[in-house]
Amino acid sequence: MVVKEPEARLAYEEVLARVGVPYHTAQDFREVLRMTINGAYNGLLVDILTLIRSSKEEKTIAYDCINFYPTLRVKWDARQRSISCSPQGHSFPTDAEGALACFIESRCRPFSARPLRRFNRKDTYLNLLLSASPQAWGVKTFTVNVSQGGAFVHTAESLPKGSRVWLSVPDMPGDEPVPATVCWSIEWGGCRTIPGVGVMFDALSERQGAWITRTIAG
Repeated sequence: MVVKEPEARLAYEEVLARVGVPYHTAQDFREVLRMTINGAYNGLLVDILTLIRSSKEEKTIAYDCINFYPTLRVKWDARQRSISCSPQGHSFPTDAEGALACFIESRCRPFSARPLRRFNRKDTYLNLLLSASPQAWGVKTFTVNVSQGGAFVHTAESLPKGSRVWLSVPDMPGDEPVPATVCWSIEWGGCRTIPGVGVMFDALSERQGAWITRTIAG
């Protein structure tokens, strides 16, 4: 669960205690990133105001997590002393406790607990050409962050999850573009953060892998 305001956190904790589910709490998405890299989780409960008030960097982390884990967005109304949940479909109860219980049983329990990723990412800006095939002409763009396993690449193009792309980095050794798979995306205009796609490298040569490691190390 990620929530910054103490009053909202206490309200959510009361409901979770009644539902009877173990959880960890983070105050911001940087803490979420550390937790999900070092630990395995089944789902994510996100306070909407915490998400809205996050920095651009945190929003990138947030959507990385939201696109990976089953996620329920919740909001604490201090005036009405009530919790509301984002729509989850007609089968979900309208009351907060019922919606949380249904979310945990139908979305979180079937999702085996797992860490977010094997490698920690670092903000690194690399010029590259992004293309839909090895032979296609690439679109000029850049990375926002990079790890040994993948990258977040800026693009306004709509690339569905699971689609394959090729990355040509002029500074990287080797003539062959790097094949990668789109794991998640942030659509242009969808939120106030950098649009783009999170990709996982499908194959790196030994030289390319060593070069990325050196680049991340600075």
